[in-house]
Amino acid sequence: MPEVMLKVKIFEYDSPCGKLYLAAKRGSLCLCEWAGSKNLTDTLSRLSKALDIEFIMPESSSLSPETAIPSGEASEKEGLSKTNLPAKRNRVEKPSKVIVSAMKQLGQYFNGRRKRFGIPYQMAGTPFQNAVWKSLMDIPYGKSVSYAEIAAMAGFPKAVRAAANACGDNALSVIIPCHRVIGSKTNLVGYAGGLGVKRYLLDMESEQQRLPFKTATKKASAKKPSTKKSTTKKTAAKKATTKKTRIGDGALQDSQYQ
Repeated sequence: MPEVMLKVKIFEYDSPCGKLYLAAKRGSLCLCEWAGSKNLTDTLSRLSKALDIEFIMPESSSLSPETAIPSGEASEKEGLSKTNLPAKRNRVEKPSKVIVSAMKQLGQYFNGRRKRFGIPYQMAGTPFQNAVWKSLMDIPYGKSVSYAEIAAMAGFPKAVRAAANACGDNALSVIIPCHRVIGSKTNLVGYAGGLGVKRYLLDMESEQQRLPFKTATKKASAKKPSTKKSTTKKTAAKKATTKKTRIGDGALQDSQYQ
């Protein structure tokens, strides 16, 4: 008799910048991915094979049953194989404690009241991917690094392109902050959830930290009166007009952070 794979329910979380799909296996979060991610199908398939699980998609999902459960069996619209239909089809499965905790902490994050997550999670990748994902956790809230820098942080300074691909394969978006990795010329590139979402997250974090990535409508900070000579005033004026460098789709960053 073939072994029955563990079925894992996917729950939805509505964030201010888009819907997230959450799933957990035996008390550990294994999925936190944008519902509109271009990599969603590949991510679910990879996790299913690595963790030996079958995902049950939310009813509102437009993802086909074939992509929801990468098996050879026929599927119903709910994403369940016909041979393993539950006895009570109308039963609503409640989220586990880790899913509830993830939703609570995500809410705190988007409200500016949390900078790090305390959720048990599991990564399903190669040793190289796991090294990159662990290094992503070392990027401070409100800051960013380049793909070359994250490759070096992971211990593979020459594997820049592979590190970028590993960031794209991250199945725990926001929790593992791959959105904090940007291009070498401070441009916003390579985010499965979309560049608009990436800019939203960076802008939100920088707003909390008062760091770069502010929009062009940033208000000038009030200057303290100076008692020094005119040379000091000229230096202060020069700093106030720090050159701005345009990135990606419109956000700005001080040149001193390049």
